[in-house]
Amino acid sequence: MSVTLTKETTEAAKFFEAKLAFETGPVGLNQLITNKEKVQIIDLRTPELFKKGHVPTAVNVQYDELEAYLPKLNKDVNTVVYCYDITCHLSTKGALLLAQKGYKVQELLGGFNAFAEKGYTVEGKSEASSCSSTSNSCG
Repeated sequence: MSVTLTKETTEAAKFFEAKLAFETGPVGLNQLITNKEKVQIIDLRTPELFKKGHVPTAVNVQYDELEAYLPKLNKDVNTVVYCYDITCHLSTKGALLLAQKGYKVQELLGGFNAFAEKGYTVEGKSEASSCSSTSNSCG
């Protein structure tokens, strides 16, 4: 049985296909780490919060320093970016910058808080963070 899609449903299908391709959740990221797959992880939160807790193997890069950091990244390896929580847009901005510069990139849905709340191993003191408690804007 053939299904006829409207313009709207065709656009919706394209959107959700892209969403699945360019986002990952805490479970997916933890699987990448556990399976020791090649992945570059960038934490866009403040250095203070990064020290308190971050996703294993993540590097801390402030958004305004991200473009200068790009030469240290491998364009052929997937890069996952994250920030504070689901309301923070720093990771979306970071992912957009990386994509515009030709890097393979995904955004971590829910940010660090979602990863930590799942109970996955974090490096540092393992404290969840809220962007409202910092001087750094979530964009």
